[in-house]
Amino acid sequence: MPRSSSSLKLGSFRKSLGNRGKFTSQLQNRLTCPVEERRGSSPQPSSDSSVNPSEQGLTLIECLVAIVVIGLTIAMIAPPLVISAATRVQNRRAEQSLQIAQGEIDRVRALVTRDQHQPGVIPAVVASVQTYGAPTGASALLRSSRATCNTYTGQQIAANQILRIDVDGDCRADFMMQAFRTAGTTVVGQPLVSEFQMGVRVYSILADNNWNNLGIQQASLKITSGSGNQRTRPLAVLYSNFARSDQGNTLCFYQTGQSLGTSCN
Repeated sequence: MPRSSSSLKLGSFRKSLGNRGKFTSQLQNRLTCPVEERRGSSPQPSSDSSVNPSEQGLTLIECLVAIVVIGLTIAMIAPPLVISAATRVQNRRAEQSLQIAQGEIDRVRALVTRDQHQPGVIPAVVASVQTYGAPTGASALLRSSRATCNTYTGQQIAANQILRIDVDGDCRADFMMQAFRTAGTTVVGQPLVSEFQMGVRVYSILADNNWNNLGIQQASLKITSGSGNQRTRPLAVLYSNFARSDQGNTLCFYQTGQSLGTSCN
């Protein structure tokens, strides 16, 4: 019995020593960790070097598929954009051509109203304005919105020639205009034409030097991806009738008793 009790006491003593050793070790670890952190020690990286599959990059096949999809998208979008831009440019040119033709008719009409339509400042004479042929050449003159580039002062241009027109002031022609008129009728004793017809055709500058292929029918405005038929047909065609009014002179002659052909003051 004494031996067994002594052995139990020895085991309890060893167990207490073991518990004290663990407590001492834990205490030392707690005391030394802050010191190591203050010394700049960094935590060791994890030994697990496995990568999450969702964080991996694209494969070569995936890149090629993306390129093909982008290419197909561009191929489907580009043609409508090109057609839209070309059609918009064509309509803009047609609008400018119509303004040029109407401006020439208004210029001649103003001369007729003021009795200043001498043969040298109005278009050349042709047999018929509707059937007269396309131009076969160009005048050396340039009508420009920029004074330093303008060489046209209203002089008559041959019916089979065009007048180059610069609308943006860069001294380069943007359009070409052909103007002509019928001989009309005159009143006895009056040097000015009292009635005539006039025609104006305005071509794009794209038709320059294409004299053998030019037509006289107005170009049709349609959806296009290029220049359409601007190289062969006029963008604007206008025909107008002119009649000189002499009511003022007739009243003056009646009141003063002067005869036709004399100056009425």
